[in-house]
Amino acid sequence: MADVDACRSCLAAVRVLRVSLVDELEGRVESLLEALVSREAFTRDDRELVLCQPGPRARVRKVLDILECKGEEAARAFFSARSHGGPSARTPTQEYKKLQQKHKDVLRRRSESMLFYNSRHGEKILFSERYVDLVLADGPRGLEVKRHEVLAFGRERLSLQQASAPQRKITPAELFSTAAGKRPIRKVLVTGVAGIGKTVLVQKMLSDFGRGEAFLEFDFVVHMSFRDLNLIDRPTSLRELVLRKNGHLAKELDAVLANDDRLLIVLDGFDEFRRYRSCDVDVFVTEPGDAADVTEILGSLLLGELLPNAAVMLTSRPTAVDHVPVGCIDRSVLVAGFSLAQVHDYFLRYFQDAAVADRTFAAVSANELMLTLCYIPAFCNIVCCILKDGEDLCGESPKTMTDIYVQYLVALLRSHTQARAEVGLRERRPGAGRQLSDMVLKLGRLAFGKLMEHQTLFYASDPDVAALEGCGLVSTFLDRTVAQEPGCTDEVFSFAHLTVQEFFAALYCAVTEQPFPDAAGPEEEAESARAHLDLFSRFLAGVLSDRNSSFLWRQVGLRCRMDKVEAYRRKIATDLKTLCGTGAHVLNCLHCLFEQQDESLASGVRRAALRVNVSDETLSRMDHSAIGYFLRLTKGKLTELDLTGTGVNCESLRGFRPFLPRCERLWLGENSLDMDAVQVVADVLRVSENITHLGLGWSNIGDEELRALCSAVRVNKQLQELWLEGNRVSCRGLFSLSDLTPYPLKTVVAIWNDVYDLESESELGRDSITVSFTDDDMWEAWGDWIFKRCEVSSNEKLVTVLHKVCKISADCLEARWAKTFYRQLSQLVKRRIEGCTEDDTCKKLMKFHGILSS
Repeated sequence: MADVDACRSCLAAVRVLRVSLVDELEGRVESLLEALVSREAFTRDDRELVLCQPGPRARVRKVLDILECKGEEAARAFFSARSHGGPSARTPTQEYKKLQQKHKDVLRRRSESMLFYNSRHGEKILFSERYVDLVLADGPRGLEVKRHEVLAFGRERLSLQQASAPQRKITPAELFSTAAGKRPIRKVLVTGVAGIGKTVLVQKMLSDFGRGEAFLEFDFVVHMSFRDLNLIDRPTSLRELVLRKNGHLAKELDAVLANDDRLLIVLDGFDEFRRYRSCDVDVFVTEPGDAADVTEILGSLLLGELLPNAAVMLTSRPTAVDHVPVGCIDRSVLVAGFSLAQVHDYFLRYFQDAAVADRTFAAVSANELMLTLCYIPAFCNIVCCILKDGEDLCGESPKTMTDIYVQYLVALLRSHTQARAEVGLRERRPGAGRQLSDMVLKLGRLAFGKLMEHQTLFYASDPDVAALEGCGLVSTFLDRTVAQEPGCTDEVFSFAHLTVQEFFAALYCAVTEQPFPDAAGPEEEAESARAHLDLFSRFLAGVLSDRNSSFLWRQVGLRCRMDKVEAYRRKIATDLKTLCGTGAHVLNCLHCLFEQQDESLASGVRRAALRVNVSDETLSRMDHSAIGYFLRLTKGKLTELDLTGTGVNCESLRGFRPFLPRCERLWLGENSLDMDAVQVVADVLRVSENITHLGLGWSNIGDEELRALCSAVRVNKQLQELWLEGNRVSCRGLFSLSDLTPYPLKTVVAIWNDVYDLESESELGRDSITVSFTDDDMWEAWGDWIFKRCEVSSNEKLVTVLHKVCKISADCLEARWAKTFYRQLSQLVKRRIEGCTEDDTCKKLMKFHGILSS
């Protein structure tokens, strides 16, 4: 400290040595910063202020600036920390190093085998035999949860494929890597739908760490499962939580926790935590030995109040991510399942015979439904199971989701029980088949009851689980783990996959007197409340179909109730007529029709006003199949087909190409349409004798694309209204319409384009071309349509719409329709803010509420 002694005070030395200190400390500013916090010279807020700076040298300068304000005592602590080094300067003891190796050995033994779906008792599958790398991508905090999460997966998958994949995909080795000049990544949220591989990814990381893989730059990795944490109902401490399954760390635990910058804590299955809604705490724990409620410990850990330098990896299904403490996540990662090449790799590992694997993969590739499902690892395993054990189940390949699960049920009954023998002897031993069906019903009763309660974990102490005692199928369809807490041991059960639970629930509902759930119908107003039953409804439709109900009777001895078969068929037919008559959202109903595979159900929909609305759902391939199936069954003119905001592109438009010429009103707005996609639309316009209204708002269309459309309109001259709001069209592009207005184009809407009012008025001079708002019926109807979409949209989707419709001039707000529209919109946003649990979205909504209220 000679340089300090040369000055009259430490604070003066900070000023004198400023330039040299920046050069000296830029390589270890983070460790120095943590030392200042541990000495209480800096607060946590000071640390955050420093870490927000762009680059290490800027951070050192910010430290020195803060010291100027803190005074002499803080400056003295700074020079002391500078001399002794920060936390990273600690030299591990020999005992510490020995403990490191012992801990790795323990993790290697615990994690060498995959906890795989429906593994037989005692069966071990090594990672080297079956594991296939997953696709990981930087992504948002969670999926759109208005839809069933597995159904929403198709949307996320499509979005990922359309993004710049090389920039988005990452490896496990990069989860905690920091880009140059950015703050360190210490808290990582890993999200993905059920069965996508989150827990298997955690296992693989633990296994790799135990084997000494260098990419995990930590001294220790501590794993905690929320299934275990659910059993703790008394005050505990972080020390106790770590030692519950890591007693070998007891002697050196203080040293492990003191080096928290070298510690990774993995918290697996946040969505399975019974109290996940309570982790955003305002009572903090700061010491590992302090006793507190589990939620306070976990919340303090995530928020950095406890072990602030530790890295934390949290895994969760999308349903719970909005309850992760606000602002604590440095990076959000989406597990996107398998790529096509990885699906093939999985088949090779599963069948362990290249010829068999190639043959089965080719069969799956020819079945679009099965191939799409295989992108989710748990589905991939189910499909492999069917192909391996169920080759003689039926003569045709599965056409629907229910077909796959019915065959999966029978295949597992054959391979895991004595079902094959019992089914074969049923006619001579009637009681044997009845025993098997009774066991299936017990599982169905559990699945149905817990699905209605939104529960996916079941404990042995639960009466519904106790009723399964003696049921030989428990180990076949339920995963079982033992959760231990001092003085308490409980078995935790779950179905091998969320969709397996939904299938069993639908099967139980179909063959018993259990009434249909009220929320399964489209008349239910609370759309988000019934979304979790979408797939249940589809399974129910499929189980009640003629082919599956008869197959289940032959193979399992379960007969669907005929009154339910007829009632559900009537319900589908009625819902189709109602929804397609009013233009209400119809996608899930179309899937139920598809699962039934009965063409006669669509016959009642052949009416004058046939409107198909699937807007605001980014469509997966399964969605395309369901929509196409319905449209093939209907004949004649389509009054309206609304594909707004569905993610359609050139490829999907080509798939819909046979049906598009039948439409009168075709809405394709809010999709990114390139020239190839626009050319498909133009080709349809050339041949269609029906299309009179075409909506292409906010579709990234420019002058070149517009000219391609104009060329097609000139050929047929049937189009009367063209909506181009929010695109890249200029006055020059609108000039290409000069010979088409006012005939046949009576209305061309070009607001929010590269067109200015004065320029358009002086040069275009056509009443049919609208580039600004006016107080007339057209805009009132437009406002009503937009507001209805906003009402049923999620908060994230609402923010997207608000970005568009809040770009409006002050003059327009004097119009009667505008006053009504924006007042209603303001009230809707206010209601959404009151119920919003996601901080970032809430801030955006508040911003727009301020704009609308001003």
